[in-house]
Amino acid sequence: MLRRIIYFLLVIVLLGGLGGAIAWYAFDFKPKMIAGFIQAAPKPVETVSAEEARQDQWEPQIGAIGTLAAVNGIEVAPQVGGVVRELLFDSGDLVKKGQKLIQLDIDTEEADLKNFKVQLDNAQIEFDRREKVFKKGYASKSDLDAARMLRDRLLADVQRTEALIAQKSIYAPWDGRLGLRDVAVGKYVAAGQNVVWMQSVDPIYADFTVTEADFGRIKIGQEVQARFSTYQGEAFKGKVKTLDARVSETSRMITVRGEIENPEGRLVPGMYADVTVIVGAPEPVVTISQTAVTYSLYGDSVFAVVKAKNPDPNAKEPELEIERRFVKLGPVRSGRVNVIEGVKSGDQVVIAGQNKIDQGSKVRIDNSIALNLTVDRNTQ
Repeated sequence: MLRRIIYFLLVIVLLGGLGGAIAWYAFDFKPKMIAGFIQAAPKPVETVSAEEARQDQWEPQIGAIGTLAAVNGIEVAPQVGGVVRELLFDSGDLVKKGQKLIQLDIDTEEADLKNFKVQLDNAQIEFDRREKVFKKGYASKSDLDAARMLRDRLLADVQRTEALIAQKSIYAPWDGRLGLRDVAVGKYVAAGQNVVWMQSVDPIYADFTVTEADFGRIKIGQEVQARFSTYQGEAFKGKVKTLDARVSETSRMITVRGEIENPEGRLVPGMYADVTVIVGAPEPVVTISQTAVTYSLYGDSVFAVVKAKNPDPNAKEPELEIERRFVKLGPVRSGRVNVIEGVKSGDQVVIAGQNKIDQGSKVRIDNSIALNLTVDRNTQ
């Protein structure tokens, strides 16, 4: 009986050892062996597109978002009330200074003017007659003064009626563009009632704000370029007209006013403008394609292509590998970004295929990748 128990225990021990050995091989030795083989295996060579960082000449610029404003803007309104007899403009017209816009009814005033002129003629004749009699000594001074007073009063009535008639003819005070008209022929308009909006749009102002740091770099007369979403790819040029005299207490920004030529009236007040101020002569900068930059919360980086540190001595071609570099970037212009630190002129950086590589990856360069990507985007 004892012998059977001992044999049973020996079998259990042998089976437990065998199972432990199998488990160790399957869950420890084998995975480590496979991982070692994978690590020892040569890394595949990835295909990427790359280009050299180059040195360009860029003008120092200050960018801002601005709003267009009219040099002059008014609501055209009559000084006196009346019925509209003529409308001599259409909505949106470009008008010249002195051009007649509206004529109110003046029939009553013209009738009054004729009456006053007839009375004035009679009063002038009576005054001349009494003046002659007075000089001969046959009339008193009071009679002469009464005749003069009547003549002067009627003259004032004539002038007042002529002024009233003139007020019922509305003219453009300066060159500008009209808005949408709010009246029609035959409608009565009261004194001060808005008839149409008028704005001077050539030139036109572009008001934008800059920080205190940039304010010291802006001078009157510097070139201003404005771009608009309505006119893609087109820049409207102008000059810095004036600077505000104080800093905003809420935003700590300073308003700058640019003046932009607008002879065709394509720009209208209220439009948003992407404004750039040229603040100096061109300077040398190192630039790369914007597609080469990987942006992240930990910092911006690029993948530089360098010679392999441990090349295969049997390789037929020079081996290249990836070096990840964190960079300090400047402004972006026309798809290129200024690199202040991290890349030098002549360094090769990856511009397509970044999703397949990382630090130390072996690569070969095929710039047709970038071309294919560009074609694909254009056809979508």
